Amino acid sequence: MILSVKSKILLTVLSVVLMFALFILFYYPARQQQYRLESYNKEIQNFANTVALGVKIALTESNFEGVEMALNFVRDDSRLEFVSLITTDTIWEENHIKFRIEKTVFKTYPDSVLVDPYAISNEHFINKRSPFFTPMMNGEIMLSFSTTEIVKALNEIRLASAIASLIVFIVGLFFGYRLARNISIPVLALRDAANKVGEGDLTQFVIRKSHDEIGDLGDAFNKMVKDLFTAREEIDQRTIELKKEKQKSDELLLNILPSETAEELKRTGEAKARHYESVTVIFTDFIDFTAISEKMSPEKLVKELHHCFSGFDNIIEKYNIEKIKTIGDSYMCAAGLPVANSTHPIDAVNAAIEIREFMLQYKKEKKAKGEITFDLRIGIHSGSVVAGIVGINKFAYDIWGSTVNLASRLEGSSEANKINISETLYKIIKNKYNCEARGKLSVKGLGEISMYYIKGIK
Repeated sequence: MILSVKSKILLTVLSVVLMFALFILFYYPARQQQYRLESYNKEIQNFANTVALGVKIALTESNFEGVEMALNFVRDDSRLEFVSLITTDTIWEENHIKFRIEKTVFKTYPDSVLVDPYAISNEHFINKRSPFFTPMMNGEIMLSFSTTEIVKALNEIRLASAIASLIVFIVGLFFGYRLARNISIPVLALRDAANKVGEGDLTQFVIRKSHDEIGDLGDAFNKMVKDLFTAREEIDQRTIELKKEKQKSDELLLNILPSETAEELKRTGEAKARHYESVTVIFTDFIDFTAISEKMSPEKLVKELHHCFSGFDNIIEKYNIEKIKTIGDSYMCAAGLPVANSTHPIDAVNAAIEIREFMLQYKKEKKAKGEITFDLRIGIHSGSVVAGIVGINKFAYDIWGSTVNLASRLEGSSEANKINISETLYKIIKNKYNCEARGKLSVKGLGEISMYYIKGIK
């Protein structure tokens, strides 16, 4: 059977009364002496524990007035010799083999008393300690009570009659029980609430049952819990907002840079340039774009480019091709980076064929409406490049090298709605695609270059 705290206290009190009734009948004086000394020690220890709890809560809140209030809890007791707040520090021995605990008196009441932090009880004084641990300070409360009063009481008991001693004991027991009850109930309630707060429950509230320091301590505890609850709500809300902002920033960054480069930039604050031995670069532009654009309003022109480039974006995404940039009507992308792969030539050619079909279909629709149409040129080349981020403001992911220059020249040497490729790429894909040799054509800055048109898949 599990007993409640109240039942345990009641049973304890009844047991003590019965025990002392038997003691009084047989060897009351000797046992009474032992009992009084034990009770006195426990009482002092309870005082020390109570003061230590008050100091701990006050230091946790950086409330130095609360520390003074906790020390004042026992200062009016006539038996008090001194109450000291002692700090404890762990320091290494000079030989650095082990460490020891060093104690220092931080505050004492009365101030005039010189306290030895290592003092122990003797026949004249009883010293009790109660440790506390806080982020600000670790230490202990040391109480010293005089034994003069208890010695005197024990001498009187030895001289008193059995009946008088019994009456004094009963009266003392009654008032002792009431005092212990008035002290222990709010302190235990505060302890239980503090434990739950430590576990994360910030809904705890201690009911004030007295207008004294313990009641004030309960009010301070309730205020602390309320402030913690408010702070946690604010932190949770701010955390949600920060997560949303971070998600927006990450999405914006991923829209500008490849995911691998964006992650490297977030992780290290920079993204190193990388050399890729083999990638395939695609260039496209629209024939006579400048002349055609003069026939359109700016809004219509931007709308047309947006439609075309959005279609290109969707197509290259299917083939895991990285969009590099657009300049005017030119569109540049590369397969095989930022994550290298062996399928980039095929991926690039398939994407180019699909882009061409997309533009031919769009041209057909525009013609049917009697609107201005665009003719597309495409150039593709495979080779090595260097890729990385340039600039510090509005930075962009870009690629460089002769491969990029040749792909651009191939696009410029292409004809309307055709895909012009280099001999290097032709040798890689010739077994999978029908190609038309164009022979060697002169290219500015590069001399004569062999070129091929891709007709379609075999």
